[in-house]
Amino acid sequence: MFIEYGLLHALVILLKIHFFGVLPTVAILAAGFWALAKVLDKCGYQFTVGQDLVFFFSSGHESANCVGYIEMEKVKAKTLKHECFYKKAILNVRKLRQVPVTFLGVQLWKDVAPEVALEQFRIIDNKFESDDDVIKHCNEWAKTNISMDKPQWELQFKEDHTETTSLLFLKCHHSFTDGVGIITLFALLNDDSLCPKMMPKFKEFSYLQAFMLIAFTPISLICQAAVVWFHKVEESSRMLHTPTGRLSDEAVYLKTKTFNFKDVRKCYKQFDNTTFNNYVMGVLSKSLHSWFHKNGVEPPQELVMSCPVSMKTLPKSVSDIDLNNYTSSVTMEFPVCESLSESIKITRERFSRFAKFHHLIPTVYFQKLFKYIPRKIGSLLYNNFVKEMDFLLTNVNGPREPIYLCNKQILSITPFLSTFSSLSLVVVCFSYNQKVSFQIIADKQLQMDPADLKEFLETYFDSRVIKLKNEHI
Repeated sequence: MFIEYGLLHALVILLKIHFFGVLPTVAILAAGFWALAKVLDKCGYQFTVGQDLVFFFSSGHESANCVGYIEMEKVKAKTLKHECFYKKAILNVRKLRQVPVTFLGVQLWKDVAPEVALEQFRIIDNKFESDDDVIKHCNEWAKTNISMDKPQWELQFKEDHTETTSLLFLKCHHSFTDGVGIITLFALLNDDSLCPKMMPKFKEFSYLQAFMLIAFTPISLICQAAVVWFHKVEESSRMLHTPTGRLSDEAVYLKTKTFNFKDVRKCYKQFDNTTFNNYVMGVLSKSLHSWFHKNGVEPPQELVMSCPVSMKTLPKSVSDIDLNNYTSSVTMEFPVCESLSESIKITRERFSRFAKFHHLIPTVYFQKLFKYIPRKIGSLLYNNFVKEMDFLLTNVNGPREPIYLCNKQILSITPFLSTFSSLSLVVVCFSYNQKVSFQIIADKQLQMDPADLKEFLETYFDSRVIKLKNEHI
């Protein structure tokens, strides 16, 4: 059905171009699509946008859920569920009360009753003796798919984690939203006095700027795709994949110890013109080098890395929140170096080459084109590109000051992304309230033990070790 619909759609477009010309056809399609979107919106439907399309590639076939948990000051379950999340979030944020549907190969979001959405919030009474128990719960929970006739998110809440704290678990498909969307949502579910006051204002693109970015999109995509096309694959790099190249049904979730951001800052300031992001990449490069050596494998000179970059602007109120995932990405050859200073130097230059608006925005524009591509063709294009990636690194800079949820302070935030497609290793660096930690998500059949990578990250990221051994780096 999907291929037949796509071929019919393509045939109609070609006929229009033949009889009317390119520009009139584009104008007709744009106007028709805009009018159809307005009609569907009135009927309780919305077209998918951005990375929503990725969701439909794997929905119902594999578990590709992102999970996470926050520890917060104790709050009553009834207050958080009904007074805060239902009245302030579900009733104001439309996507929280939408379910995915497909009609004639077109992917849509359909509105459901708020009461149906509220069923996704569950109160649990599990016993967690340690952080390892909490992480194990996240791992087990992530394996289960969310029913396709329900909103694509779930919350679990444990009121009495300790005498003074509660735990809130979140699960959703990453294409449903991104980290910025979730953190922003939580930060605005408070009384006005505790909501963030400083929301940056972003200037809208002019028509000329938007046209130039659209025109540059093919060039930008070719530049990033060329990184993959011309990358020389070394045999040892396959150690970061499963033996078959396919994901198993299980993943390993690991979390490093927590670092004080002020100490880390003193450390990376030892290197000239180095930012926190440069330092994270440098430490990971050195850690990967040691990880390969520990497994008796000659480290590859370079790997292919994807680095997501959130392009979402911040809203002024709950009703303005846009949960759609507008994540762009930087694809680059990632050096595997023994020298920390050398790895920082190389990754800084390569990342900065693509971490510019004229490369990041076109990626977001291209995601929007997926709504016009038949599902199976889009899935093939996406998975063929991802399979060339060796790992994913995301550096999420959370709020530097404490934020609140339901008027209670959030003490810590721990996000876990998911392995997906054929990508077997994901590394997350997350900072919040002057604290930093790494989370590692790896397929259980990965050919090297991710626990070793965790140990190397802790060793090289620790500022005290760096200070003692700086002359040897």
